[in-house]
Amino acid sequence: MNNEPTPHAAILPGAESTQSHTKPSGLHKVFFGTEGLRAGWRLAIYLAFVVGLQYLIIQRGLRLIPGVAEIMKQAQSSGVLTPRFELIFESTAILIVFLAAGIMSRIEKRSFGLYGLPREGAFGKLFWQGALWGLGFESLEMLAIFALGGYSFGGFALAGAALLKYAVLWAIGFVLVGVFEEFLFRGYAQFTLGSGIGFWPAAFLLSAAFGAVHLSNPGEGWVGALAVFAFGMLGCMMLRRTGNLWFMVGFHAASDYAETFIYSTPDSGMLAQGHMLNSSFHGPRWLTGGTIGPEGSALAFVVMAIAFLALNWAYPAKNAAN
Repeated sequence: MNNEPTPHAAILPGAESTQSHTKPSGLHKVFFGTEGLRAGWRLAIYLAFVVGLQYLIIQRGLRLIPGVAEIMKQAQSSGVLTPRFELIFESTAILIVFLAAGIMSRIEKRSFGLYGLPREGAFGKLFWQGALWGLGFESLEMLAIFALGGYSFGGFALAGAALLKYAVLWAIGFVLVGVFEEFLFRGYAQFTLGSGIGFWPAAFLLSAAFGAVHLSNPGEGWVGALAVFAFGMLGCMMLRRTGNLWFMVGFHAASDYAETFIYSTPDSGMLAQGHMLNSSFHGPRWLTGGTIGPEGSALAFVVMAIAFLALNWAYPAKNAAN
């Protein structure tokens, strides 16, 4: 994904000719730069579309459907994720952010793929590489907590058809989570804000927002939010190294899947219905993360540091610009 400003026609009709023949006014400079409408205003327009579509589709649409409204209400009040909620909410959220970015791509006369999820390579090699790394790092953390006496696997909570059913449903659900969250925080927003203030300042601000948003989850805390911030910065590094978000979609989906379904622990303070094991945490909060789950453990930061080093080695910068 190219996160550097690219030459293009001014966003609004007439802006280019005005710049060519007359000296721009102070007000004009507030809204327009040499590349057209400034990045901050483009991001604001995008977010306005997201909020507006969210209101129309979720608040005025899904919530008016009795069965769907009840599913969403139960998930928010109980702090327990269900496959039905995940599939409905995440697919709707993806529709919203894709629609908003699609509108902006038309306005900006850019390819949608420049925002991080090109169709070429969709769910291809990078996605599966990311999934393997995600499973590996989540397993490393859980095995470390187990070795220090803070986690018990317990027996199987599911068997037979039920195990297969939930394994598939949660796999689909967490792929949707990966697509939605990666695109929302490291897709259009990262591309646009990065073109205005630089890639890494934008990465820092958006990763901070990524962590802050997770504080709204029941049972989440500031340690978990800080771990989410670090996860976001890791995602930005991999966006920079691979050129798109497909690696991080796989990494994000697999790490959530391992944490929530395979190891059956809280994820950002939320438990899942239909998890594989009757596992349990015991021991100090710094080790287990308590109600937050593994991302609230001190070991999350150790594993995250290892992930930065390992991925930095495995996916080196291609040139000095990276």
